[in-house]
Amino acid sequence: MDRPGRAPDAGPSSLDAELSGPFGKRGVQRDTALALIVILASVFLAYFRTLSFQFVLDDRYQIVDNTWLRSWRYLPRYFTSDVWAFLHPTFPGNLYRPLFLVLFRLQYMVVGLNPWGWHLCTVLAHVAVTLLVYYLARQLLKDRLAGLFAALIFGLHPVHADAVAWVSGVTEPLLALFLIPSFLCYLRKRSGQFHARANLVASLVLYVLAMLAKETALVLPMIIFGSELIWSARTAATAQPSLPRRCLQALFATAPYLVASAAYLILRAKALHGFQNPREWHSFLSMVLTWPSVLCFYLRHMLWPVGMSPFYDMTFVAHPSVTNFLLPTVVILVVLAGLWMGAKRFREFALASFWLTLPILPVLNLRVFTEGHFVHDRYLYLPSVGLAMLAALGGRQLCAGRVRLFRRPAVQTGMVVVFAVVLGVGVTRETACYADENAYYNHLALTSGGGPASKLNLANLQGEKGNFEAAIVLYQEILREKPDNWEVNYDLGYAYYLQGQIADADRYLARAVSLDPGRPESYFYLGLAKLKEGDVAAASDNVRHAIYIRPDAEHYHFALGVILKLQGDLPGALSEFRAELEIDPNSAAARQQAAEIEAAHIGKPMVPGSAPAPREAAP
Repeated sequence: MDRPGRAPDAGPSSLDAELSGPFGKRGVQRDTALALIVILASVFLAYFRTLSFQFVLDDRYQIVDNTWLRSWRYLPRYFTSDVWAFLHPTFPGNLYRPLFLVLFRLQYMVVGLNPWGWHLCTVLAHVAVTLLVYYLARQLLKDRLAGLFAALIFGLHPVHADAVAWVSGVTEPLLALFLIPSFLCYLRKRSGQFHARANLVASLVLYVLAMLAKETALVLPMIIFGSELIWSARTAATAQPSLPRRCLQALFATAPYLVASAAYLILRAKALHGFQNPREWHSFLSMVLTWPSVLCFYLRHMLWPVGMSPFYDMTFVAHPSVTNFLLPTVVILVVLAGLWMGAKRFREFALASFWLTLPILPVLNLRVFTEGHFVHDRYLYLPSVGLAMLAALGGRQLCAGRVRLFRRPAVQTGMVVVFAVVLGVGVTRETACYADENAYYNHLALTSGGGPASKLNLANLQGEKGNFEAAIVLYQEILREKPDNWEVNYDLGYAYYLQGQIADADRYLARAVSLDPGRPESYFYLGLAKLKEGDVAAASDNVRHAIYIRPDAEHYHFALGVILKLQGDLPGALSEFRAELEIDPNSAAARQQAAEIEAAHIGKPMVPGSAPAPREAAP
């Protein structure tokens, strides 16, 4: 019988007791520990080959080109800016994740720019989360075997390829590393068997860290509130409190987390200059009409994780039809009805359902994502904890027959082996596209849906391969659909610049500047294009503006130093080359340019404009 206001008893299940048999409790614990070790080792081995993978896509910007990772002097900015502020300081963002940047800073200190070290950290984080899922499932489902099966399903689910094989996807395991222990500490506090106050403090601290890792952590108060309602429901020997009283009790238990959430939201709003900064200006109605398709997408990928991709061509539903709204709505309503019926019958089912459904809610705010990028498999990392527990509840029922294998029902053992093999093969296949840039873009080409996002990926693929003419053709096609898109104009101008078609590069880069004056790279490459056209003054103005927006960017100060040297301003050029060396001490070109100026003017005053015009040094 549940005690009012306390968590249900954490005693062993009847199945645990049955299987202990003559071996006793110690034997069960030993077998459980061995099984858990095998599961964790299997998860690590499934992702082991990712240690040979390279940096892909965002990794190049967030790690290789991120000057904020090179010194602790940038630490305050982690807590006062968007994750991408190092690249676009004036761009309004929505990603307030300071702990993510702290992790990257620590990794940079330890392994530098060696990709294997970054991948190892991500894989180990996933293995640690798998262990936490075991403890969570064991506590909520009251069954060691169910906990083991949940850990197996979670650890080897192929849908996690995006979050584990891709370094920049580590935000998901990082979030779970703090969120699940926070909930476990809450359970210990609620049981009343341990130091309640210490566990509450630990839970709140871990919750704050989870929010600083990723904003999805804000679902924890909802999970606690729902769990409290379930635990306060009527049992066989107690009268059911009224619903208002139950809600009030649940709200009281959730209050400390709500206070922490409010403090976080204030800090976040101050750092991002607003609670949220929409990327898409679709109507709220259009977003709601798109929800069924998005939820069906996530449901399919959780239940059938085959043929996945880093990007998907999904657009907002402006005109609902049978295929894009009605059928997905029917499917989701049927699934919700099934979850509701299961939750009414079984308490454990309800608790697992909360972990499945509630973590999806934050990603339904589709307008904070750019179109073509508002669904990703990595968003299922936390919801799959609930899926794993529901699967474990189903597997627990397969106890028919007296045949035993490894002292377990043969049906269960066989099911575990089949699941492990199938899921392991799935992990190997779905992680392959993250091996390097070539594999990444080739996979995107094969899975392209033909929409603007897919065309942009294909254009980038052609650019990565040096096929600038093919890339330009694709960029032009996208531009006809999205003429006012900054990214397409910038990419097209940059492709023309690399192709040597400077006049075209000038035109599209200038267009990119006018579309979004806060992007420093537009000014930088426009300045380089002006330099190649011989307009040194315009080149100087544009590169200076790029530096004004992003003063700690690599190559910017070097380019300005070259321009000032061409203008005969040797003191200014020397200052810029030294500034470049402060940002990148390994810049041989900046060191050489500075040394040449210093050697040529030892003991001589350097007056701007007094030197003869030097030959151009290409940035």
